[in-house]
Parts: sequence; structure tokens; C-alpha cells
Amino acid sequence: MEKIVNGKKITSAVVLIDKEGSILGCHGFGKPKDSGYDFPKGCVEEGESDAYAAARELMEEADIYLYDPHTHGKGYNKIHELIDCGVHPHNKEKDIHIFLFKVNGFPNLTELKCTSYFEVNGKKYPEIDGYEVITKENRNKFNKVLQNKFDIIDSFNK
Repeated sequence: MEKIVNGKKITSAVVLIDKEGSILGCHGFGKPKDSGYDFPKGCVEEGESDAYAAARELMEEADIYLYDPHTHGKGYNKIHELIDCGVHPHNKEKDIHIFLFKVNGFPNLTELKCTSYFEVNGKKYPEIDGYEVITKENRNKFNKVLQNKFDIIDSFNK
């Protein structure tokens, strides 16, 4: 069951960002290349904190771990390093809870992989088919729905 607040699903995202404002972008499988990149994100499941949902989505969509899922955060845990940028309108059905995770360098993009799938006609496809580190000057590469989120993100990336 998904978390619903004020009639809207809550989506949670981790934005990997460096001090220059470059951001890891994920491209949705099967979407036209010019449709834009997205943040690793997904719906918050009932009983799950928004921060853990964001970290889980990062793990599922890019194979980047902020905590050890086998110990539910006991031991290796960087959830406390997430910067909470708040919940913001996203679209008619969803609001988005944005978290920043500051990095001093991005992982090797060829080593990233999506481990979450959707099924079409009995065949499984990964949700994400590509990654790109997008500079602050090129943020127009992100999908249009995210364009109004960058002022919020930059205000927290100090």
C-alpha cells in the first residue's frame, strides 16, 4: 500500500548532487531519449519513512546503497546524511519529497544498474535504461516536471 497524504501519493527522491550543482540523472526505460532524465524516485510504501523510501529507490534504480537493507539500517547507514528539502507538488496524482545527498564525486556510470522491473506481456524490463551526470548548466536535460524543483534544490545545496 502506498502512502497517501491529502489525497495524493507521496513520491520520495534522492538527488545525488556535488558542490558545483551537478546531479545524477536516470532515464526511464522505453521513453524517448529527449523525454528527459529523472531523479531516482518512487512511491513511499505504507509504514516506510520518506527518507528510507528515497534511499530504497536509489538502491533499486541505481544500485547505490545508503544503508544495508539486510540489517534495516543497523550498521552501515548514511540515511542521517540526507538533507530534507521538503514535500512539494509534483503532478495531479503525486507530491514529491526531495532529499539531497552530497557527493564529492559520482560513481562510475557504467557500473550503475537498475534492479527494479516492470512487466509487459510476461516480459520484464528495468525501470531505468541509462544514467548521466548532468551539470547545473544543462539541467534542461531533466524532464519538464522537475524543472521547477531546482530552485528548491539549490537553496539546500550550500
